Amino acid sequence: MLQLLLTPHDGGTAWRHALAPGEARAGWESVGPYGLAKRVGRLLGFPAEPAAAPERVAAFVARLDRDDDGKRAYSASRQADPFGVASFLLGARDRLRLAGWTGAALAGSDRLADVSRLEARPEPLPPGLPDLLARLAAELRRAGRVPAQIAVTLSAPREAFAPLVLALLDALAAAGATVTGATPDAPLAPAGTDLGRLQRALVDPRAPAARLSGDGSVLLLEADTALEAAELCSDFLRGGALDATTLLAAAEPDVLDAALVRQGLPAVGLSVASRLRPHLQVLPLRLALAFSPQEPFRAAELLVLPGGPLPGFARARLLDALGEMPGVWSPAWRDAVAAIGQEAARRARESDETEADAAAEGARLRERIDAWFGGELADAGVGLPVPRAAAIARDVAAWLRSRAAPADRAARGAATPGANGDAGRRGGDPHEPAERGEDAAPWAHAAAVARTFERMLLSRPPGERLRPVALMQLHALAVGAGSERAPWPAQAGRPAVALLAADVLPGARRVIWWGFVQDVEVGDAPDAWSEPERAALAAAGVTLPAPGAARAVEAWSWRRVVLAARDGVAFVRWRLSGAEVLQPHPFLDELETRAAGGSLAACTVGSEAALAGRAAPWPPRTVAVDPARPIRPRTLWRVPGIALSGTQSATQLRALLGCPFHWALEYAGDLRPGRALDLPEGSQLLGDFAHRLLQDLLLGPERLSLDSATEADARARVERAFDARVATEAAPLVLRGSELERERGRRLVGRAAAALVRHLRAGDWVPVAAEQELAGEFQGHPLAGFADLVVERRRDGARAVIDLKLSGFDYRRTELESGRGLQLALYASMLGGGGGRLPPAAYLILQDGELLTVTPQAFPGGVAVEGPSLEESLSIAGGTLALWRKAFEAGWVPATMRKSGWEDDVAAIVGPIPGPKDPGRYPPQCEFCRFTALCRVQLGAEELP
Repeated sequence: MLQLLLTPHDGGTAWRHALAPGEARAGWESVGPYGLAKRVGRLLGFPAEPAAAPERVAAFVARLDRDDDGKRAYSASRQADPFGVASFLLGARDRLRLAGWTGAALAGSDRLADVSRLEARPEPLPPGLPDLLARLAAELRRAGRVPAQIAVTLSAPREAFAPLVLALLDALAAAGATVTGATPDAPLAPAGTDLGRLQRALVDPRAPAARLSGDGSVLLLEADTALEAAELCSDFLRGGALDATTLLAAAEPDVLDAALVRQGLPAVGLSVASRLRPHLQVLPLRLALAFSPQEPFRAAELLVLPGGPLPGFARARLLDALGEMPGVWSPAWRDAVAAIGQEAARRARESDETEADAAAEGARLRERIDAWFGGELADAGVGLPVPRAAAIARDVAAWLRSRAAPADRAARGAATPGANGDAGRRGGDPHEPAERGEDAAPWAHAAAVARTFERMLLSRPPGERLRPVALMQLHALAVGAGSERAPWPAQAGRPAVALLAADVLPGARRVIWWGFVQDVEVGDAPDAWSEPERAALAAAGVTLPAPGAARAVEAWSWRRVVLAARDGVAFVRWRLSGAEVLQPHPFLDELETRAAGGSLAACTVGSEAALAGRAAPWPPRTVAVDPARPIRPRTLWRVPGIALSGTQSATQLRALLGCPFHWALEYAGDLRPGRALDLPEGSQLLGDFAHRLLQDLLLGPERLSLDSATEADARARVERAFDARVATEAAPLVLRGSELERERGRRLVGRAAAALVRHLRAGDWVPVAAEQELAGEFQGHPLAGFADLVVERRRDGARAVIDLKLSGFDYRRTELESGRGLQLALYASMLGGGGGRLPPAAYLILQDGELLTVTPQAFPGGVAVEGPSLEESLSIAGGTLALWRKAFEAGWVPATMRKSGWEDDVAAIVGPIPGPKDPGRYPPQCEFCRFTALCRVQLGAEELP
């Protein structure tokens, strides 16, 4: 005989307490509506498996395509969100079917008429759970008997089940099955305990409110964050038998599992679904790159995805190219592709491949880059043709399947081909080798999503074009809840688990409600049918819940959590989700109402009390500790053996003079942020692009002739170059929403070109080199750099350096006035060979079109700055450098900062340091430093001293 315990939902293991300890029953199973359909379908001899949601939505979209004449109730909404409307209408249709609708014509409103007309359309619709339940009930009524003995016991009141589920139960009963209703909830805990008193107050609303004493059988565990709450909950769970506990995991199960593992308790092992898994990002990123202009950040994201579609050396080179010129297929990108092909060929030759095979390997890798980042691009405003989108989905699915195969072989311990492009020679795709033990399931799931997405596209009219938003909506439907992953494997001895409150079953010694916060376990609002619509639906045999009935069932399920426990119940909540304040769960209102005189406070334990050893309801395992000393910035770091070595650049030396700690981390330690975060943007993006445009204007293949061209010519020429190159070399400026920044940048570069020509002519200068490599030394240390512009005076052949800066007129002027114009002084020193009087040098501030210089006689028309000479600037820098070298020799790295308080600590190591107004006191460049979290304490916008 088959015995089934029917719960309102599928999943979970709360049924465990329906069995005696160690008991196993043959032919007994706990199921939800889906499980019931599968078991009855098996008895009747046909599979009861609902189709995947994306396939059903795609089929419903096809019905809408043929039904929508522009005058339907859904037509206006469908113009803006076709797939969202299809999903909404399909959901409404399924809810009506669950409520008993058989597909008959509906009246009462235009939208009901639309739903019934869509139901009658001939286009096939894959079955959902309502269709399977209806078919099973009809088959049972036709057969008249059940082919095997079956007994179904309900775990909840009939009101907790959809009418169509009840119809199937009634059909089972009519066909000879035994169907037993749920036993009414009753108090299980002794009447003398807090839990017993609360249970009796909840069962009988007329009973007096329960006076709780805080005996530990009812607990409300509170903390500020989910992480703190997890530690508190885990500590509590250590005090009892986990195998006799039911855990209602309403939210953040992975956070709780991590805390359980940290405290040596068995992990529950619940999966967490997410649409943001890396393997699920491959297809949307590839689709994003099919539109013009191509977003460099999307390209970078694809390149940094773990296990991405290119070998590591190729990804690194392409990321470097994006960092140099943030645009796909820029000159830097094309150079990188060529270098990647050469590198692939070299590696193939080292693997004993023939010259011809090595060359073919390089060509294949270049073609692979083109396949992932090239191809015909569509205008985002017009949309991507459906066949093109389907082809991309098909190619990505094929690659994901090939990516899953090596991972599966590696997991089985087999040899893994494909390392560093080897798979490309064997008919696969070049990617990083799968590591032993890598899970193939995520890649296989992503491949299935891509195939589903392709099928959904193929159901669309071939001539249709889909804009990026529509494609992402369709992809979201294909992904569904996302890919499930259990951060921790389930371990023996773990609690029983219920996923929803209605599925908690009586009999557990303790019930823990983890995630007792707002919007968790609060169901959707009922469909807002009007009175005429409700009447029409009732006439069609649809049993809609009475107003308030759904909320009544919901309230019953919350009370069930308390009534199901024999020894204790604990509610675990936290107050914050990030910066958002979370409100308590609605059931807390009822608990406070049924607990007399606010006595629920006696049952409340906060994380602060537990840390202080005041967690009375369970044996304290914590030790009270005194607060730590206030965090203060650290001014000296002990780093024996650090020294100024190797070739330095002007930027490195400037960082060192301002803050040795910054220099030590970024340059000596070579610490870098993630590559995707290193793409230039904002002023850096425009500044780099402007540099290239102005340098090419003067020294490129189609350079401007200073003898004949006017300032207007220079401006027009550089603005045309800006328009022609911005999409590939500074792509963020052409993205939607950047129109104002792009136009401002265009005008700025145009004005700067006119100003540059004006200043060159005023001083009789002609450009001779751009980005000229320079070398020299400073204070005995090798020095190297690249000068933006090297110019030569016609009359005497003297040379000078012009350094281009996007903005910062006042900053650069103050720098020169104070003798801290180190970059100009170092470039002039390297250009002049390091001896005698230094060549002239100047800053050109592009935003203002002004030249700043301490050698005004060389640059008539520039802004003359009264300050130390370039030679004196080098001397000032040398004095500061000597101080920091002394600190290094003593094994210390000073961390300077804008606020005072560090000077005495550092002076004790190096001796007197320059005062705040002394030219040798180089200010730290904190605004450009990535390591400020290590030397100062920040809470939001507030900086602690």
